[in-house]
Amino acid sequence: MHRFTFSRRRVVPKVRQMVLMALAVIGLGGSSVAAPTAPATPRLYILDCGTIAPMDPALFSLKASEVKGDVSFVTPCYLVVHPKGTLIWDVGQVPDKDIPDDGTEVVQQGILKAKHRLVPQLAALGFQPKDITYLAMSHYHGDHTANANLFAGSTWIVQQAEYDAMFSDTPMTIRSPETYNDLKNSKRITLHNEDHDVFGDGTVIIKTAPGHTPGHQMLFLKLKHFGPLLLAGDLYHLPEERSLDRVPTFDFNADMTRATRKQVEQFVKQNHATLWIQHDPATYAPLKKAPLFYD
Repeated sequence: MHRFTFSRRRVVPKVRQMVLMALAVIGLGGSSVAAPTAPATPRLYILDCGTIAPMDPALFSLKASEVKGDVSFVTPCYLVVHPKGTLIWDVGQVPDKDIPDDGTEVVQQGILKAKHRLVPQLAALGFQPKDITYLAMSHYHGDHTANANLFAGSTWIVQQAEYDAMFSDTPMTIRSPETYNDLKNSKRITLHNEDHDVFGDGTVIIKTAPGHTPGHQMLFLKLKHFGPLLLAGDLYHLPEERSLDRVPTFDFNADMTRATRKQVEQFVKQNHATLWIQHDPATYAPLKKAPLFYD
């Protein structure tokens, strides 16, 4: 199995980094800007949480000739603002503390790259981590969990199988426990391979989708103007996985992934939903980015 390397090298001297972090808390991420008035219907904001350097198509059970592009990825984060609260979905791949100069310098950790911190992006929309009602991540891989500790005060929505894998003593690849250890005893809603209606009105639903990891999950939204939308997590990474029925070599259980995909495709068809492959640059490129939103 291919082992991804997510090294956590310090990129600036400790003193300088501490000063920059303090300035971010005072002037950017931690300002006392009041959270905006709750909207009448749910909104979805797309945030920039980095890119992933090109990888070998064979990792995704594909030949180079079968793939358009160079198998490089994007890694968005998402903020859902609902009349009853907020949900952050996936929280990046490079921790904010490792990005010294927000928006001006690309930081690379292994194959992961980022130049924008998550907290200032939230602050620009009027939110701080303490304002976020719910945290949910598609799965525990390190390119989705980098800033999870910042949301330890939120209610974490997680599948039991994923929680068990995250805090298991068994060595696992693509896992960065230091990015989410503060969640271990945080307030949480624990699911048992099941869906969950986050705000109780059918507009924001966590959907179970095991296979890529034991407790992988997706986010389904019913937006008034855009319509039904499914953020598919890592159910697929590339459109060719979907069209050619290929499963990544590093999935937890390939048979489980295929079973989940079959159910998901039926769900998408029945609900006339749009499915976004979160890592796909072609899907991501034309989308509206924060401060613009989908509603």
